[in-house]
Amino acid sequence: MQLTPASELSLRALSTLFARAFEGYFVTVPDAPGLFDARVRSEHISLEESRVARVDGEPVGLVLMARRGRERRVAGMGVVPAWRNRKLGGAMLRPLLADARARGDTRLLLEVIEQNAPAVRLYERLGFQRVRRLVGFMGTPEPLAGASALEEVDPWECARLLPQGLPWQLAPATVMGLALPARAFRLGPAVAVVADVSAPTLGVRSVGVEPSARGQGAGRRLLGALTARWPGKPLAVSAVVPEGPLARFFLGAGLGATPLTQLELELPLEARS
Repeated sequence: MQLTPASELSLRALSTLFARAFEGYFVTVPDAPGLFDARVRSEHISLEESRVARVDGEPVGLVLMARRGRERRVAGMGVVPAWRNRKLGGAMLRPLLADARARGDTRLLLEVIEQNAPAVRLYERLGFQRVRRLVGFMGTPEPLAGASALEEVDPWECARLLPQGLPWQLAPATVMGLALPARAFRLGPAVAVVADVSAPTLGVRSVGVEPSARGQGAGRRLLGALTARWPGKPLAVSAVVPEGPLARFFLGAGLGATPLTQLELELPLEARS
């Protein structure tokens, strides 16, 4: 097996390989170059540092690597079905761990579906430690009259309201980088970012509330306004929400927890001397 920079392939070819590498996975990963490009940009994925696994020149796997400052993240790793169960996962990751240490990165992060026991075991064998459980939600909040008061704004207006310490996909830097088809809407002191209002389900990417208005129901009213604006479309939140106050917010807004959960894992790295 050889590892080559992902930047050597076109965006369209990478989108197809990414979809093939997650074929039959717990969640559906579409072959959609536009969505793949949006993910690369918003999550700060480096295609130069990401790797394509090849056997006899044929692409059989992909590791997406993201970087912010001295922190790295495995933003996705998969192997095409015909080459699974051949211990390629560890072989793909170990050189990247060594590279992160050589660069002086401070830590490496990733998320893994908790029900994917083989993947969890692989990462823990490589030294990753559990940080927290991440949960998702689906449901239809009580519609709020007066949805016409929703004002469309830029996603950065939501990003500026978010606290530090959130998982990578919820972090202010990620939300700030979201672009169409993602759209942001404000209702009073609360702002939410929706992935694509034309989809059958409204994927809520983020919700932020002005600090002085927190705990007063502004976020719940905003979700109710979204439900009224697009009737018949349930709201969905991916399993990237840490257990605790944020999770209780979505439960209190009338959404139910989804079955799949994720684990946020961390590999501390020694800083370069």
